[in-house]
Amino acid sequence: MPAQNDQAIVLRLSDFAETSQIVTLFTPGHGLVRLIAKGARRGTKQRFAAGLDVLEQGDVSFHPAREAGQLGTLNEWVQRDAFAGLRRELARLYGGLYAADLVASLTEEEDPHPGLFEDLRAMLTELSGTGAPLAVVAAFQADLLSALGYAPNFDQCVGCRRPRVPGAPAYFSSTAGGLLCRDCEAHYVEKRRLLKGLADTTPRTGDARAWLGLQDYHLTHLAGRPFKSAAALWPALGLVRR
Repeated sequence: MPAQNDQAIVLRLSDFAETSQIVTLFTPGHGLVRLIAKGARRGTKQRFAAGLDVLEQGDVSFHPAREAGQLGTLNEWVQRDAFAGLRRELARLYGGLYAADLVASLTEEEDPHPGLFEDLRAMLTELSGTGAPLAVVAAFQADLLSALGYAPNFDQCVGCRRPRVPGAPAYFSSTAGGLLCRDCEAHYVEKRRLLKGLADTTPRTGDARAWLGLQDYHLTHLAGRPFKSAAALWPALGLVRR
């Protein structure tokens, strides 16, 4: 198979042998890509112009894996944006690592989401600039859920299908996929009470702290496990994870 070329954002790196690494990339044209970068830990100008680091964007050339479950091979990496501003505050860095964890955990190989790639790139740009980490991360959670088809339904109760009553007490169920009114919530074991009025807003217009916690709750249920990156993000944002 001929070499493939694409843009990419580095989501994860892990050491492999003495001189190589396994790199997980997110690309607009190929989705999630897992490659072995031979010799990356002793990087050369010819193959890896600026080395490899997590949360950087670049141009990649690679040979895909021959069979499912195997690793492809990284041929060349040229860094284009290091998002250097992420390193100036822990909240910004951990916000980027959390976003990378979400994408690596919830997307698939050979399943491209070019819109989500742009959302991730824009999110890292905002975090490395002046964007407020809480608001930026909450907005990206919403973008991710929408791109993957898991956005919750807050327009109506998912139990009885009655329209949401603005300001009324309500619950959220990840299993059911959205809002539960007070009449229906008793029939669901898995649920979480919503902050009053939260469902009348969006992650971009409402309480970013409440939206961040709610969407992480939903994403954790979708992934079937807690995200390790959240353990560092919450304290950095001054939050307590529930």
